[in-house]
Amino acid sequence: MSNPLMTLISINDRVCTITLNRPEDLNPLSWQVLGEIDDTLETYRHDESVGVIVIEAAGKAFSTGYDLREEHWITSQYPANFPDRIDLSRDRDDVHIIVDYWMRMWRYPKPIIAKVQGDCLSGAGELLGVCDLAIVSERARFGHPAGRDLGIPPSIMFWPMLIGYRKTKELLYTGKLISAHEAEKIGLVNEVVPHEELDSRVTSVANHIARSPAENLSILKEVSNTWFENMSMESSVRRGADLDAIYHQFDSFKDFFSTLKKDGVKAAFKRRRDLYG
Repeated sequence: MSNPLMTLISINDRVCTITLNRPEDLNPLSWQVLGEIDDTLETYRHDESVGVIVIEAAGKAFSTGYDLREEHWITSQYPANFPDRIDLSRDRDDVHIIVDYWMRMWRYPKPIIAKVQGDCLSGAGELLGVCDLAIVSERARFGHPAGRDLGIPPSIMFWPMLIGYRKTKELLYTGKLISAHEAEKIGLVNEVVPHEELDSRVTSVANHIARSPAENLSILKEVSNTWFENMSMESSVRRGADLDAIYHQFDSFKDFFSTLKKDGVKAAFKRRRDLYG
């Protein structure tokens, strides 16, 4: 028996909307979720009835990052099952597979808009980073608290490109969350709107963009991306993958999952707060 779908799909006026649909769990990212997004993108890659993709989420959070449960863990070695360290080489290969996924989305020929209504944290920053535009509710928050003990989602290294190296270091070093308005100020998102206006604003922008021919939009996206690819952006992301695998060898990574396995996820988060603030 197949697992129930974790995303919903709707199409209206040449806009395909993908909805992350695990609101009770705060929409964590797993391979099933990512696979469903990928399947939808491939379905409409050459379909002229779709010109723009919108990625949104149900519930109060956009996504709080990668799923921490064993059955949904994103790499092949679940850290809590190893009394010592996970295998570094195998982990590195796994992290580069994740990078392959995000780079495919980065190069997807049609514009992708992130519609963010709530918290977008940690690994969800990768999804945000590879979208072309981000229109967000005034209630949204952004940050990478998992950087305190779990590692660096490799394509979070889109941050220097988007917000500069000083803000990148500030957010990584402190693990703090920033408001939607600060995220707009530093260039992480395009636009902040009142929460109750988010639906109508994203619909308006997506419909306006979708009026352009798909092939025109594809060229506009490629020429914009090329500037950053020529600056060795992917090399930086790949280096991030290598460093993330090294980070996974640290005591903080092992200890987080040891606490999670023994006492549960709430206890693991409490221990993080107690240790790092």
